[in-house]
Amino acid sequence: MSKLYLTIAAVMFCTAAAAKTSKADRLFEQWEYFKAAQLYEQEAKLHPGADVYFKLGECYRKMHTYKKEEQAAGDYVNAAGTYSKPEFYLNYGQVLKSNGRYNEAKTAFNKYNELVPSDPRGKFYSSSIDIVTEDHLYDEPITISNVTTLNTIHADFSPVFYKDGIVFTSSRTTPEHHKIFEWTGANYLDLYYAKGGSNDTVFSDLAPFGGKNIDKKFSDGTACFSKDGNTMYVSRVEKYLKGADKKSLKIERNKIFIATMENGKWDKAVPFPYNSNSYSVANPFLSADGFRLYFASDMPGGYGETDIYYCDRNSNGWDAPVNLGANVNTFGGENFPNMDEAGNFYFSSDGYQGFGGMDICVALNKNGNLQKAIPMKYPINSSTDDYSILFLKNGKSGYVSSDRTDGRQGDADILYFDMDTNKVNKEVVPSIYTIGYRPAKQPVRPLTMIHTVVKPTFPPFKTHNLINDADLENTAVYFNLDEFYIRPDAIMHLDSVVTYMKQSPTLHLVLGGHCDSRGTSGYNMTLSNNRNNAVIAYLNTKGISPKRIVATGYGLNVLVNDCPKGVTCSDMQHQLNRRVDIHFEGKRIGKID
Repeated sequence: MSKLYLTIAAVMFCTAAAAKTSKADRLFEQWEYFKAAQLYEQEAKLHPGADVYFKLGECYRKMHTYKKEEQAAGDYVNAAGTYSKPEFYLNYGQVLKSNGRYNEAKTAFNKYNELVPSDPRGKFYSSSIDIVTEDHLYDEPITISNVTTLNTIHADFSPVFYKDGIVFTSSRTTPEHHKIFEWTGANYLDLYYAKGGSNDTVFSDLAPFGGKNIDKKFSDGTACFSKDGNTMYVSRVEKYLKGADKKSLKIERNKIFIATMENGKWDKAVPFPYNSNSYSVANPFLSADGFRLYFASDMPGGYGETDIYYCDRNSNGWDAPVNLGANVNTFGGENFPNMDEAGNFYFSSDGYQGFGGMDICVALNKNGNLQKAIPMKYPINSSTDDYSILFLKNGKSGYVSSDRTDGRQGDADILYFDMDTNKVNKEVVPSIYTIGYRPAKQPVRPLTMIHTVVKPTFPPFKTHNLINDADLENTAVYFNLDEFYIRPDAIMHLDSVVTYMKQSPTLHLVLGGHCDSRGTSGYNMTLSNNRNNAVIAYLNTKGISPKRIVATGYGLNVLVNDCPKGVTCSDMQHQLNRRVDIHFEGKRIGKID
């Protein structure tokens, strides 16, 4: 992903090198990582050692050149033995994971957790290895193919529909476009148009897009368009800083510009009102009705490195930015927003327990509200960077942009998938093809194997009779500390519940969400409700109507053991309280063998 990293708003943060003596160090401080890496490579050949290997690895990390980063980091480990700054092991684990070396990555994450047990990221990323390893057991045979009529040896990515073809972003070299971006050593980005052909992978008449009012000196792209194609929103980086701002801020930020079509040509693009010289606003996506613009930004007050925001358009212009919230945004970086016709929200992130690098995630639309997002499964995602999904009209085919090596033509390629052409379960659509998906044909374990817990007190259910415990034990699914994701170990239990409820159409559920005693009462009450919502969302994707479910959040008020506040307990003891209890009510019909 090195050649397109400019489009990621998070890269606009400054990181200084420790030393300031050599030319390479000065280049590093100026964010000219490509040139700095060349000098560090020369120094490593002449005077190999831990210091130069570390600096070289940092250059490659900033450039997202994963293979070279892993090599440099490995050389550093061999030379230094250990490193005094624990953050190295977190970064090392991430690059190993991005290169598909999951076992070594888990060792690095565990090392970081050992050094900094107070930082949950060590456990978070370590457990992600187990999650994706198990998830591969349930991959569907979906073919991902390279769209060779679009891709070059350079970065080609983020297609969007425009008239009878597509517009996409590329760093390819042309006589007009050959200026090098010092961060990565690639060309600056520009927009290109390609006309659609006889099928979804054939394009022709490829040419630079937009004319002089769109195609500027530095980077242009990504872009999106209004439904009628007459309004364009485009990310752009130009040299705007002057005087004191140039001296203090030092680096240009991504901004969004808006252009309209006049007499067959794009007029001069005007800046989006919430652009800033202090933070980036990039990667626009316009809702189908044209009244909401989503974008990525590292503006202050977010959840992590970059977040997804939106602005609504009113009669007087644009309302102030609104953060899309914790169901989408994480401590990491979220970018490349998009949406399908059902209102399910797609984006890319490195802050979920996915396959490595950036993963395409989806937050399901439930009655106008976005549920907690989940990374999509392989092969939509891979161990390296995947981003910018676009669906064709049938909803089961489309394009993704990826840095994966298999089928790769260049630095980043546009890939095509079609779930209807493969021998994929007919139930599979992109919105449910996420980590934790299990095919319907999978044998379902009997409910008698589901974990049992101490029965809590539930609110009264008005219209149905309680199933006695001789028929069915109360069950529970469990959650990680401070999380409300559905874990792989919970999937088999919930799938059994789905089967049982489908066999018993008058059966209802009462859910009780719970937390351990750590944290404040208010925080835990919210977390317990989020855990309920995660279970409801999963069951809904399997065909169980939310109307058959009553859910109550109890926070930390109903513990199943003697682990209240102030009492020292093991994590295993606390784990028993991080749960959603599942209680069946109603008339039982049918039986699970």
